[in-house]
Amino acid sequence: MKHKIWSLLLCGLMTFSAAGICCAADKGDVDLDGKLTATDSSFALQYTLAGEQTGFTDEQIKAADYDEDKIVTATDAAFILQKVLDPDFEVPLVPENPDTSDGVVVNSFSELKNAIKSKEKKIYINGTMECSEQLALSDSNAGMELYGLTNADGTGAALDFAKYRDSRTSKGESNTGIYIKGSGYTFKNLIIENAGDCGVRIKGADAGNCVFENCVFRYNLNSGFSVTSYAHDNKLYNCDSYRNGDIVQKNGDDADGYSVKISAGAGNYFYNCRAWENSDDGWDSYDRGDLVPDVTYIECLAWHNGNTETFTGEYDYAMGYPLDKKLLYVQAILKSDPDFEAKYNAHTVTSWPKVSYSCIGCTNNYNNLYSGWGGNPNGFKFGSSASQPSQYRYIENCIAFDHYGNKAKAVQYRAKGFDQNSDSGNGGIHYDMKNILAFNNVENIQMAKMNADSISGVVWSFDNCIGPDNNMYPDEPSEGMTIVEPENKNELREKVYAYRDMIYDYVYNDKIPGKQICDVFPK
Repeated sequence: MKHKIWSLLLCGLMTFSAAGICCAADKGDVDLDGKLTATDSSFALQYTLAGEQTGFTDEQIKAADYDEDKIVTATDAAFILQKVLDPDFEVPLVPENPDTSDGVVVNSFSELKNAIKSKEKKIYINGTMECSEQLALSDSNAGMELYGLTNADGTGAALDFAKYRDSRTSKGESNTGIYIKGSGYTFKNLIIENAGDCGVRIKGADAGNCVFENCVFRYNLNSGFSVTSYAHDNKLYNCDSYRNGDIVQKNGDDADGYSVKISAGAGNYFYNCRAWENSDDGWDSYDRGDLVPDVTYIECLAWHNGNTETFTGEYDYAMGYPLDKKLLYVQAILKSDPDFEAKYNAHTVTSWPKVSYSCIGCTNNYNNLYSGWGGNPNGFKFGSSASQPSQYRYIENCIAFDHYGNKAKAVQYRAKGFDQNSDSGNGGIHYDMKNILAFNNVENIQMAKMNADSISGVVWSFDNCIGPDNNMYPDEPSEGMTIVEPENKNELREKVYAYRDMIYDYVYNDKIPGKQICDVFPK
């Protein structure tokens, strides 16, 4: 699917005219105000959408062509924003693949299976592989690295489990794409998609010490990434998990972006990861049975998780985004009405199609999806009613926004950005926190029953939404937490949304964002 990008906040900017401005523009300074800001990125994007209708001068168009390839594209807008976020940013060359002489290059799924069976230590994955069965990895201290090679057009290598998913006739964890019961595996630069259960599941006391770097988990029928049953010491860097949803078998109530729950072990760590538009929470560390000892979140973002309309396609339609044909429900619509895409693009859909859809031996439909929706529209969920003071979370430079309840399912009304999820039990999880930002959630921060060991930096919160029950839910800080509405909230909001849209531009063009810091906090 071509780039989905960009919210109405950016696409809906008024036409900008620079009549009367004649100064020479610096590269990227599209509005010619002598400064490089997120607004310049927005104007560059506007030009890609409206062209001459923007009224841009030749100087503005030249400034918008940030990579100087003689054409203004969404990539230029993304580069301008990256320069705003990081003054040291330089336009990257086409990603250069490593020397592969230290390993084996595989070009098909059968070659990949053979390389794993032969216990190759470094396996380079070339292109998109249609995976017809699960990848089960069970060696201890495997020391194996699976590395995706970047295609000439900048797109990422992918393990696509749709063929395996569509061959399955019953639900369950046996439908997982990559199932790890061993240890010592490393994954880099890979897209993992379309599994019939979790994209990746790491399970068992002997499982762990795995590393995922620059990976994308998407369109799986359970969590994008799951750690459970004492699996431990897994490290994720610069990963994205989005649009994972158990919408055929569970009405959305279990598929998180990142699931570290139900007796997961210690030492699980996330740096610069993003969780968005999943059917359940962005991050979930729900406790049941033995408790999740600790989880670390640094430079992580969560947005717009838990909303039914994401998975029916209605959210994209309302936002003016292109049709996402990788969504299971949208595929069912197109099967029932081949002309639907034309109507969608013309914005002439008068009522949303209510269809049935089937997969992994299950069948569901529109009405049941809404009436039985169980997805939690929350960003970071830190525990459950079973949580205890012996547990610990570390949170630094994290952002949660745009979580709001499903209007057709009032039980999901208290959508939270940062969620203790311990309303009725022992609670009391200990934590250290440095800098968080929450906005446009029904309840931005609910951490009253957690215990702070230390809080430093800023705790910013603004723009609480009204819940589907038409009530407002104020923040519930833990003891010692001072919540502040920042004076520059409009600038912060714009910067975060522009960052989000930059991520959209990568992933909806099948590219891997990698390390992208949303640098909004004081130094």
